[in-house]
Order: sequence, then C-alpha cells, then structure tokens
Amino acid sequence: MSHYLENGKKIIRTLNDNGFEAYFVGGFVRDHLLGIESDDIDITTNATPEQVESLFPFVKHTGRKFGGVTVFIDKHGYEVTTYRLEAKYQNHRHPGEVTFSSNLNDDLVRRDFTINALVMDADERIFDHVEGKTDLNARLIRTIGNPRSRFEEDALRILRAFRFVSKLDFTIEPETLAALAEYRHLVKTITIERVMVELDKILSAPHQKRALQYLLQTGVADELYGIKRGIEHVVTLADHVQPLEFFMIAFILDDIDDIWRFSNRDMRLILQVINLHEVTKDDAFNKHILFSNKLEPCLIANRINVLLGHADQEPAIRAMWDEMPVHDVCDLAFKGQDILELTSLKRRSTIGLVIDDLLEAVLTGTTPNQYAPLKQLALHRIHELQSEMGETNE
Repeated sequence: MSHYLENGKKIIRTLNDNGFEAYFVGGFVRDHLLGIESDDIDITTNATPEQVESLFPFVKHTGRKFGGVTVFIDKHGYEVTTYRLEAKYQNHRHPGEVTFSSNLNDDLVRRDFTINALVMDADERIFDHVEGKTDLNARLIRTIGNPRSRFEEDALRILRAFRFVSKLDFTIEPETLAALAEYRHLVKTITIERVMVELDKILSAPHQKRALQYLLQTGVADELYGIKRGIEHVVTLADHVQPLEFFMIAFILDDIDDIWRFSNRDMRLILQVINLHEVTKDDAFNKHILFSNKLEPCLIANRINVLLGHADQEPAIRAMWDEMPVHDVCDLAFKGQDILELTSLKRRSTIGLVIDDLLEAVLTGTTPNQYAPLKQLALHRIHELQSEMGETNE
C-alpha cells in the first residue's frame, strides 16, 4: 500500500482521536477507486485551521482564510481543509465569502463534479452524498446540482470538465454538456495563466483527442483566443501531441492572439521551429540549417512538419548530424584566439568573417578539421580581407 496513503491515514486518525471528523476527499478518492496511484492527497475535516495546526508539528499556512493548511509528514505535504460554505461568487471565479461549517454535506455540495465529492475514512470506507460513485461506475462527468449555476459560479470548472475527460476518458453527462456550451463565453473571464495550466493538463493527459473534440463540440474552442484551427487539426492526428507541439501547430495554422504567455525559452523555441518549418516543409534540411539550429530544434521542427502532413526527414537529419565534423564553432581545430595570437588582426567582426569561412570549408568537406590546413586557410583569407580593405593592421 502507498506510504502516501498510510501517512494520510495517520493524519485522519490523529484528528479522529482528538474528537474531529476527517476524510480523504476529492480527486485522490476518485483515483483510488479507479486504481490510479496518486500522492496528491486532500483531507477535509470539521477541525479549524488553528485546531489542525495544534495537533501536528510541521504545518504550513497555505490558505487559512479559506480553511486550508498543509500538514507535512516525511517532507510530503497533505492539504487539510475545514468544511466550509461559500457565499455568492464574484467575477465567475471566487466566492465572495467563506465560512466554516461543522457539516460534511455543506462542504461536499459546493464542489464541482460528483466524482470529485466522494470521501473515504481511514478504514477506506467510502461515503457518497451526491451519487458520485454511481457516476464513477458509469464513467460520467456530471456537476453537483444545476450545471448552469456551477459554471456561472466558477468558470474554471468549464475547463476542468475537459481535463477530466482527457485524464479519465469519461463521457460528459448531457445536461452538463449543454451547460458547457451555453456558458462557454465565461472562459474569457479566466486569467490566461489559469487557462494555460488547464490546457497543459488537457494536452498532457492520455485522452486528449476526446477532450479536444468536446472543446469543438461545445464551442469552447471558439473562445480560446485563436487556437481553434490548431485543435481541429490535432483531433485528426493519430499521434499524441505534447502541449508545446500543439501551440507550434496552432501558431503555424493561424495568427493566434498574443495573449498567450510562454517562458522566454519556450517562446524562442516556438519562433525557431516556425522559421524552420517555413524553410524545410517542402525542402530538405541541410548541414548549414542543422549547424545553425542544432539537432534538437531541427528534430522538433521535423516532427511538426510530419504532424502537418510533410515528409519525415528524421533519419536523414540524424545521419547528417553524425557525419558533421563539427557541431559548434568551439569544435574547430583553429579558433579565433589562434588568429589573435598569430596575426595583428584585432577587429572582431573581421575575425568572425574568417571563422565563418573556416566553418563553411569544414562543413562542406573542402578542408579537414585540422589545425594546419585551417591555419593556412585562415592566413590566406586574412590576407585577402586586408588587401580588400587596404589595411595591413586592424
């Protein structure tokens, strides 16, 4: 049995021994019943945050005003949250007020989907207040209560529905599906950072195609800032597409909104792959492209080309890389430092021109990557450049 589960049981039993109710709740219980291992454990209790804190030596205040603290056992965190009631939501996202409750049912009926409102005690007995187990067995995603109210309260639940489709391969219950379509416009009230988190989870899970089909069916894809054509293309593919690959495809297929936010590293890679796609989708990769862009970006660009229906050049790219005598300028046997030491040339731009010529000669195979022949070629080229410039000393 998972040591995460065993340590979670210790927390529940400690609370029980001190007169409090406590249960595992949410996604962990759902996944446990489905045989999916997880270390993301949430516990719900009628103990207040201060009472929980008094019972455990290592506690972090992660959300006390919302009733939550994190209890640490063996350096692993367990979210422990007090039963709560939530007042009218603001901005389709957050409750205007949170009050603690002593009633478990109050806490469960405020949650999003029935399959996420099952609770389990320390003896692994399941308690079901909202017919979540029935929906779990039927592989259905259904909101607790009126789906229109639940999505209007918190628009993030719209994207979470698709995330659970992608993770679990479940069907969305018809009334819930209709409400998703009706309230699809509320997706634009969610911060782009949270939208991207949910999309990453949708695209990373094993049943992404089914979730993306639901996004198209409900019209939610129309609200996602220009990526609809990317979604339409990806659902036709046999391959599973990674999140960054999806956005590369979406950028290539359409002029998507600049609201999307990526790390500097990912944005550089996206732009690099888009440029590579333009020059290689109908033409072959060559040594100059490979040297300038390096192996991994070229392989990613080739993967995008293939996903967009172009020829697969991966074997040729790998063979070319393996055959290349140099993969970086520092691999040259004769370097810029050698020019500085052997000649009077000082101007870095001119030295750069000479090095470029050496790289060209090595990559095309006209000169071996050896010190003596490269030195001879470099000195000859320096003499030519100095003659052209009318200078003998720079």
